[in-house]
Order: sequence, then C-alpha cells, then structure tokens
Amino acid sequence: MERLDLEHARGSIARGLARQAMEQAACHSADTGAILAGLHAMAPNPRNRQRFAARLRGRPGVVQARPVADGLVVVLRTALAVDLRKEGQPCFCEDRIAWTRIHLRNGRRRFTFEISALHVTRHVLQRRVERSDCPLVHLLDHMDGAMLRAFARLQQSGMLTDRDDQYLLAGRGVWAGGVEETCVDPDWGPAFRQAAPMKIFAIRTFLAESEMRPTVWLGWSEAREADKAA
Repeated sequence: MERLDLEHARGSIARGLARQAMEQAACHSADTGAILAGLHAMAPNPRNRQRFAARLRGRPGVVQARPVADGLVVVLRTALAVDLRKEGQPCFCEDRIAWTRIHLRNGRRRFTFEISALHVTRHVLQRRVERSDCPLVHLLDHMDGAMLRAFARLQQSGMLTDRDDQYLLAGRGVWAGGVEETCVDPDWGPAFRQAAPMKIFAIRTFLAESEMRPTVWLGWSEAREADKAA
C-alpha cells in the first residue's frame, strides 16, 4: 500500500482548493445591501429578532444570524473585486472574499450598526492549506468557521502589532495583514448615509509557528498562555 505524503499533498492541491473556494464564494455571495436595508425595519423586541435571524439563515452567503440581548448579530460572506488606492491614486485590483460582521443594536431609543470586516485573497487560502492542518475538503466552510473565531478574537483582545504589521491569533498560527478603510455604501440604508469610513482587516497570509518572526512568536505565545489561564 502506498503512503500519502500529506505535506506534499497539501502543497500540490492548495492552489486548486483555493481557486475552488473563490469560485464557490462568488456563486453564493450575500446581498449585503438588501440585507442591511431590510434590517432597518426590524422591531426592537425578542420575537422579531428571532424571526429576522431565522429568515436570514436561509439566504445565500449568510454565515451566522443570531439574536442577542440588545439586537442581532449577522455575519455575511461576499465575493468582490477591490480597487486598492494609496493617497487617492489607484494601485491594483484584486479578487477577495469578505466576511462582514454586523451588530445591530436596536431598542426604543437606540438604533446603531457596528460593522467590522475581514478580507482574504486566494493567496491566503492557499497558504492556509499549505501551513495548517485544516481539512482538505470543504475549504470555504472551514474558512467560515475560522473567520467567526477571528471576529471573536477581535472582540475579545484585538490584534497583535509587530513593526508595521498586524496579526490575529488563529489557533496554531496567525493571520497576518493590515487595516484598510473603505467608504460605506449609502444604499445600505438611512443609518449609513453619513457614516464614517469602514475599517477592514485585510489578511495577506497565514503564518504557522515556524514562519513567524521571533517577536511575533513571542506575542503569539504569550497570548495563547493568557487564553489558557483565563
């Protein structure tokens, strides 16, 4: 019986799995504008929040929709082409998958949206396959779970910073990238017509423990120990 060299297999199929995940995301992309516009009509009571969450879960690209004490949390996955600019000048365009976390807080005297986003490219997906022990099937589903955990990390303790780079813990590695800004689409509804630019954490690669700089490894190791002690 032949033995499969798993490390070699990961390197060989990573590009194909990454391409497949990008294609699947494009075919099942969330309609962010319609969903956000619809959330403006959600009544501030638990039963209505539950109904909205249940309806949203059946829509394409909705990774999570759950009622919370003060409103509703929704995570959407979309495929998009992003034009990168620096100081107003165009640099290049790249295809990405975006995960957008929406926390709608609504009450009798309160109606606010808190939005954060994580973006990855095909290169990031490829490195995830090559440098981690992620499953070699259903890569997009795996990334949905990984990005939910990344949002939780952002909410709990934020990012590690080393030199000019920023990192999010990812179990046995880190997501490396940087913060970008983009204009909010006014078609998302009245709450966004005069909104400030939205911040995005654009992930550029995945680093396993062996790929980290010593200073990054130290911050990653200390954060892991803090998590275990909590």
